[in-house]
Amino acid sequence: MKGLRTALAAAAAARGLLAVRFWSLVARVRLRAHGARVGRRLRVRGPLRLHCHRSGVIRIGDDCRIQSGFAGNPVGGGSRMAIWVGPGGRLSLGDRVGLSNSTIVCMSAVSIEDDVLLGGGSRIYDTDFHSLHAWERGRPGNPGTRTAAVRIGRRAFVGGHATLLKGVEIGEQAVVGAGSVVRSAVPAHEVWAGNPAAFLRALPRVVPATRERQVEFPGTEATRAAR
Repeated sequence: MKGLRTALAAAAAARGLLAVRFWSLVARVRLRAHGARVGRRLRVRGPLRLHCHRSGVIRIGDDCRIQSGFAGNPVGGGSRMAIWVGPGGRLSLGDRVGLSNSTIVCMSAVSIEDDVLLGGGSRIYDTDFHSLHAWERGRPGNPGTRTAAVRIGRRAFVGGHATLLKGVEIGEQAVVGAGSVVRSAVPAHEVWAGNPAAFLRALPRVVPATRERQVEFPGTEATRAAR
């Protein structure tokens, strides 16, 4: 029985590796067909849902990882990774960004900087999609719809099923709790959560020294003393 389990585990690992190689190649071909600039060592597991208008722009940095589907991540695994870039939209992913079963709708600009992680099922919308006024909704061209750029700073983490709305800026190394709805700026080195998202606590300011060790900057213990 133990031998059988070992063989099954080895077979599953081999299938996973082959799946990553296959879907990474497919994603790279599809992205480049849409005019995207794709960095080195993109790793994708599962099929992407992708739309990019001919005037839209997609830029992806090096060593990015994308999970799409239940096999890659059970959190949000009921849906696929989806990217929609509309006319004139600009989507930029930095280096070592991790996306998982997320949805990104970019009608203006979405910037995700280096080392950002988006949890399973998270959503980023830089548009209202429809006007607030009943007499404008449903009219051709969606008059009255508002858009505003979204930016996520370096090493920030967005929890599973969180939603970032238009105009939001997430500061460096900030954390957004699972299921949160963020409609205002989240300062760097802070934890926010809830609907609407609100401040929970400050985080120590750290800088990676090596992959095994991090060093704290001195004099940051009172980052929120004024609150």
